[in-house]
Amino acid sequence: MELPHSHDGKKHVPVPTGRYVVGCTDLMIGPSQEDGCFLRIYYPSQLKDTHENSSRWASWLPHQKYVEGYTTVLGIMPFFGKKLISWAFGNSYIPVVVDAEPCTEQRFPVIVFSHGLTACRTAYSLFCSDISSHGFIVAAIEHRDGSACMTYTLEKEPNAKGGLVEKWIPYKPMQFEKDDMPLRQEQLQIRTRECSQTLDLLFKLDEGVELEHILHSPMNLGAFKGVMDLSTPVIAGHSFGSATLLRTLAADKRFKIGLAMDAWMWPLKDEIELAKSIEQPLLFINMEAFQTAPNLKAMKRFTMDADHTERRVVTLKGSVHKNQVDLPFLLPLYLRRLTGSHSAIDPVLAMELNNRISMLYLRKHLGHPVDEEHSKLVEKHTEWFYEGIP
Repeated sequence: MELPHSHDGKKHVPVPTGRYVVGCTDLMIGPSQEDGCFLRIYYPSQLKDTHENSSRWASWLPHQKYVEGYTTVLGIMPFFGKKLISWAFGNSYIPVVVDAEPCTEQRFPVIVFSHGLTACRTAYSLFCSDISSHGFIVAAIEHRDGSACMTYTLEKEPNAKGGLVEKWIPYKPMQFEKDDMPLRQEQLQIRTRECSQTLDLLFKLDEGVELEHILHSPMNLGAFKGVMDLSTPVIAGHSFGSATLLRTLAADKRFKIGLAMDAWMWPLKDEIELAKSIEQPLLFINMEAFQTAPNLKAMKRFTMDADHTERRVVTLKGSVHKNQVDLPFLLPLYLRRLTGSHSAIDPVLAMELNNRISMLYLRKHLGHPVDEEHSKLVEKHTEWFYEGIP
């Protein structure tokens, strides 16, 4: 399939495949970074057609400042890099409708999503929106621990006459798996706290608690009252986000299911004790090129002695780490090669398998009926994945 996709001159990630038109809204709650959270919520909306509402699609790049962030994390010379990033991402869209009215026909299960290093709240928009279109509410956190490509808080400026100003938090570059362990442990503490605070926020939204939305969005947060099924919250993540979800499953037992996408296990130096403290079902979906023997050895700790629940590991063949993010869907082939986003497996098929395997697992543990179309697609492409840890 030719990439990228476009509609009415708008380049975009693929349209979600489920029956719901997806809405999204950004939330920043709390008077400070320590007791607040920043996220994008993807949710089933009341709208009937995605393309008819393309004028309200979300921009993939949340703010021009993120151009600077992506230039840094991709290691591109600033002058050339900013032009390239602006060209590649600046006019890209997510086919979800900003501030659409949430669907109220039923309660939808909830997923809290934790991003990986160098990403942000929009970097996994295809995964989040596609899952949401099949009847889930996905809260994609933007972590403010220095692991995002760029993020910010809104704070009162000293001696200013009211109002809030943006305080930008750039990515903290470190040598990968070298001397960064103290920072990673500090970041994991922040990330775990932000995951729990996000779940706290979702409970308040569902209860109709009035919240101060400091982004001053026109979205009526009261519209989320009574639309979430919070009986079995799911936590998902990619790479460093998977390390985050493992920590969070141990620390916050309100989360009932874990979905770890291409987990980066290196920061979890206490994985033996951590594995013993996690009782919830866990699905690991690995990308073949990223996983190393030490990483898989650490991951195996979480699949042993788990007779009381289901632990599953699936690996997509011919896949790379970025097959679970949006980059392959926004870049032409030569830039996919340059950024490590090119894979032997077709990126559309990789994402379809990733999402369908995820939803089949989640529906099983949520007690929902099996989606036969998802099962058939997975069964049709069994040559592209294998089970277990070699």
